[in-house]
Amino acid sequence: MASTWAILTRLEEPKKSDLTKLQKLKLYNGKTLPGYNEDNVKELRKEAVREGLEGISPRYIQDKISNALVKNGHIGCLNPFMVFNELESGLKHHALVNSPEQMDHYREMLAICRQEYEDIVKNDVQKAISVDESAIQTLCANYVDNVKAYTQKEKIRNKYSNKLEEADERFMRSIEEKIDIPESRKDDFRRELMNYIGALAIEGKQFDYKMNERLHRALELKLFEDQRDTIKLTTIISNVVDKQTQEKIEVVKSRLIKNFNYCDICATDALNFVASIFAKGDSIKS
Repeated sequence: MASTWAILTRLEEPKKSDLTKLQKLKLYNGKTLPGYNEDNVKELRKEAVREGLEGISPRYIQDKISNALVKNGHIGCLNPFMVFNELESGLKHHALVNSPEQMDHYREMLAICRQEYEDIVKNDVQKAISVDESAIQTLCANYVDNVKAYTQKEKIRNKYSNKLEEADERFMRSIEEKIDIPESRKDDFRRELMNYIGALAIEGKQFDYKMNERLHRALELKLFEDQRDTIKLTTIISNVVDKQTQEKIEVVKSRLIKNFNYCDICATDALNFVASIFAKGDSIKS
């Protein structure tokens, strides 16, 4: 994230008002955004005549990471929060920061990088909690069954009572709202999903939730919401954690280490950070 900050300080402001500097950086890095293709990226490069000539240097980044290592070497690990703090504190003594406006600009770009990193951490923890693939598949099958009944104006059989019932609108919306699908667009989203599943069936293929990135994300967020209270994540920052909760937390930590390449110290820091967000009542959604 330190290099991301340096690049952001060297990017020129996009002329299109609907594009942020961070989005521009991601386009330059090969990411895709709705409404933008390779030709658009070439145009962005052409319009930025002095891009990359001014801003934070790699040398500054290297020096501040070195300082952070010296200050925090006893901990055994250097996390991004330590680096962010060092990067910001060093700006006060940076020889090339020659105006309050430039200082404000660098700090604003650093704040954007902090937020981007925080979103990544929250997303990693969320995925570590809701990584149970069989549970996601079950949730997906339930959602698809309800959507099929809804779009075809049929009823669905309750597996417990064996009675035919209307599609569960509340359940479907609880998933769709996770990816900000408004009430006015729910029918379009559901029809598009069923059309896609139908087209796969004609080709002799079976639908997998991983084929639809938005649905995949919605299912993960829904499963996380359903499971997070059983994990009791907020108890991490308290002094008293019961044995059962501690065991669940250790499982999440091990998933962060195995699936997302965290070390034991960073996994603990990530869980503490996300737990503090819950303690303040903020959302995990990013």
